[in-house]
Amino acid sequence: MLLVKVTNRNNAWHVRDKYGGIEYKFPAGETVTVPAEAAEHIFGYGLDEKGRRQKFLRMGIANVKDGEKMWANIVIKPAGNVQPTGAERVSA
Repeated sequence: MLLVKVTNRNNAWHVRDKYGGIEYKFPAGETVTVPAEAAEHIFGYGLDEKGRRQKFLRMGIANVKDGEKMWANIVIKPAGNVQPTGAERVSA
């Protein structure tokens, strides 16, 4: 499972969302390690611009003053030195 680090660089926006029946919390000013699939569902990690925009709209901050800035303050990077290759892992 590929893990990513999600850093919420906002001062007051505490992000909460669910994926796969699990609630994920991203407190302001903190970094949280989550499965890449959760980051994709919540923030559009790994998706094209259109896909990321859909996630932004789903978050409900599109009409909030500074909503775009708040969204830009969510930084996602691979955890450790593992880099995604795009290849699928299939069990034997």
